[in-house]
Amino acid sequence: MDENPYAAPRVDLVEDAGPRQMEGWTPGNLRLLGWLSLVSAVGTLLITGFAVAAGVTEDPRLVSVSDWIGVALTFLGCYLLIRFKLFAEARFSADGLAPPIWAVIVVSLAIEILDLLMGDASTEPGWPMLLYFGVIALLGALTAWFGVRLLKVQNVYPAFRVMAWLDLVGGIMMATIVLMMLGLLPLIASSVAMMLVFFRGARELERSA
Repeated sequence: MDENPYAAPRVDLVEDAGPRQMEGWTPGNLRLLGWLSLVSAVGTLLITGFAVAAGVTEDPRLVSVSDWIGVALTFLGCYLLIRFKLFAEARFSADGLAPPIWAVIVVSLAIEILDLLMGDASTEPGWPMLLYFGVIALLGALTAWFGVRLLKVQNVYPAFRVMAWLDLVGGIMMATIVLMMLGLLPLIASSVAMMLVFFRGARELERSA
C-alpha cells in the first residue's frame, strides 16, 4: 500500500490558491503594475531632488516642475494602492485593507489641495504651516495603520511582508515630522517591494496557464 493512513496530512505552507482566485488578472497587467510601482519609486526620488533644488535656487521653473511631478505621482500612488488592494483580496483573501487605503488616498489628495491653496504659506511660521504639517503627520499615521493591516494578511509572499514593515516604519517616521524626510526612504523601498509582489503574481499566473 503506497499511502500510510497514519501519516500526518501534508499541506503547503503557502496555499497555491492564487491562480484559482484571480479571475480578471493577467500576467501582462500585473507586470504593468509592477513597472508603474518602480516609476513611483524613481519618481519620488526625483521629486525629492527637484524640491531640494527648487528650495536652494528658488527657480520658478523647478518649483513648477516639482509641483506637477508631485501631483502626477500622488495620482499614480493612489491608483496603485487601489489595484494592490484588489490583488491582495484576490490572491490572499485579504480583508480590512479598504479603510486604511481609502483614508491614505483621501489625505494624500487633501495635501495636494493644501499645497495648491497655501503655496509658500505652508512652510512659513503660522497656522497654515501647523495645519499642513498636521495633515502630513496624519498621513504618516494612516500609512502605519496600512502597514499593520498588511502584516495581518496570512500566507503572503516575502516581498509582501517586507512591504508591510516598510510602510509601518516609514509611516511612523513620517508621523513624527522630525523624521519625515528620512521616512521617505522606507516608503520608496515599499514601492519597490510592491513591484516585486506584482511581478511574483505575474509569474504565478504564467505557470498556471
